[in-house]
Amino acid sequence: MDDFDDFAMVTQLTRRELIHVLESIIGTKELVVEQSLMRPLDKIASMTFLKEHGCLRVQALYLDRLISWDPNLENRVFLVRPSLINVRKICELIKAEPNIKYSAIFVDRKQNICELEFEKQGVYGNIESYELNLSFIPLESDLFSLELPADIPRSARTDYQAMARCLWQLQSLYGAIPNQFAIGQAANDCQKVFQRICQDMKEPAATANQPISHLFLFDRSIDFVSVLLTGLTYESMLNDVFKYSCGKIVFGEAVETKLKQKSEGKKVIPLNNSDAIFSVVRNRHMSQVFPFLSARAKTLQESFDKASAMNKVEEVKDFISNQLRQLKQNHKLLELHICACEVLLETSKGSDRFGIEHEIVRREADANVVMEHLELAICKQQNPWAVLQLACLWSICEDGLLSKHFHAFRTLFLHACGYDYLPIFYYLQSNGLLIEKNTPSAKVSIGGGSFKIKDSITTTTRKTPFTQLSKSLRLTTPSDIQFDPKSPTPNPSYVFSDAYTPIACQIVSQTVADGWSTSKLHKIFGPEIPIISSPNPVKPDNRIKKAILISFIGGVTFAEVAALRQFAQNSNFRIIVVTSHILNREEFLKSFIEIV
Repeated sequence: MDDFDDFAMVTQLTRRELIHVLESIIGTKELVVEQSLMRPLDKIASMTFLKEHGCLRVQALYLDRLISWDPNLENRVFLVRPSLINVRKICELIKAEPNIKYSAIFVDRKQNICELEFEKQGVYGNIESYELNLSFIPLESDLFSLELPADIPRSARTDYQAMARCLWQLQSLYGAIPNQFAIGQAANDCQKVFQRICQDMKEPAATANQPISHLFLFDRSIDFVSVLLTGLTYESMLNDVFKYSCGKIVFGEAVETKLKQKSEGKKVIPLNNSDAIFSVVRNRHMSQVFPFLSARAKTLQESFDKASAMNKVEEVKDFISNQLRQLKQNHKLLELHICACEVLLETSKGSDRFGIEHEIVRREADANVVMEHLELAICKQQNPWAVLQLACLWSICEDGLLSKHFHAFRTLFLHACGYDYLPIFYYLQSNGLLIEKNTPSAKVSIGGGSFKIKDSITTTTRKTPFTQLSKSLRLTTPSDIQFDPKSPTPNPSYVFSDAYTPIACQIVSQTVADGWSTSKLHKIFGPEIPIISSPNPVKPDNRIKKAILISFIGGVTFAEVAALRQFAQNSNFRIIVVTSHILNREEFLKSFIEIV
């Protein structure tokens, strides 16, 4: 494990594939990149690298803006995902200037529907099509993402196919992973595709120096609670409020106005472990972040005061050459994070939401108190999606709402927020997130008429009652056990103030402690949730110094990542997380909606 290269070979392979595609397009190139791919591209190829391979100009593709072309460049190349909306925009641009050479590089794979659209629009002969398999993007040394778009409806997602392909690529580079486990429909589908690819391409032999000993595949649908609960780590709350992606964030006006040195325009800030302040506070409970930043500010000021008191020229010269630059950088970062922390605290100031969430997940909540909170949030015109998040959390933890509460909430919400949200209730209900208790089907009324919601909830929806699941996996702790945010070795549940432990973290923890038991997990999750494993799996052992690879199909939250990091630290394991994308709670709910 000491020689493990943090999947550097995966990035190199993606870079070589990009070189091959770019070199296949002869001549100078102007690269037009789908906006959501700009940051992933930046992770694998710098501007200098692109220029070396003929891309002399790079710009983002905006569907609602014109493109200013460089007339001196021979080729116009689009790097996009294979969607109809992208293809139609490309067709529009080709028709405007049909005599130029055009190429389209489709990320992951070309789709027949794109080729058919080119043909339908009459530009098929004007454009060459290529494929680029974008693999895991390194967000940290222990966190990798496929950065798949979060706005694709869940019913249309095929994350498991991309994950299977990338896992095979990983295995082909680093050796076979001997122990593999999968829980959930998407995880099961991924495992099947993964095994089929291994059979077709010949699975690599297991070797003694293989750095990964275990692979866990988790379908997002087995644990919606971890997404709907407010993650209380600094990084999780940053993502909730500012939605940062691919390790970069734009804090916006709320933070910029608090800074003494204000920057013009939107400034993109990288957030990773190279930031000396962020690397320390990213996984800390929010209650401990501001005290740490305040203490660090005092220490920094003492260093500047010490420098001011220097009398000898040699001391001043040494300070300027060796310490001043780093102190100024730390001061700038510290100011930024203090201002961001202030905004996060102001956002949640005076709210009893965290307490209500924790009571709900422990099943100690008074239904009247929850209803009152929801009604007040609606009347205060709070973010409708935040209101729906809490209602969905309540519904899941109660295995459905009583009819009087369900109908009262829906009526008030639609009256206040508008009947544009009516389809959203349909999709949330049909996916099992917001349902009536003990109601196999329900009717939604529209203007005197009604339509029936399908009787069977989608197969990815968890069927096991939350009470049973919580008790069997010991997901919650009693409220009379006081949470200690200052504990030097907190439990992974600290990310939710010890109210709840993410299911993935608990399953990994129990597998490390007691080994894997498919029969036991079948009893816990019920027959509707597919659970598979390698024959005769071996229990993880930290003495062999090999990593545990944990894959989330359908996205992962920063709270779950922090919980797994804490478990790894407590148990002396190395855990690497790979995911289809990083989840934001609002985008997560929107992903269930097919028509908005």
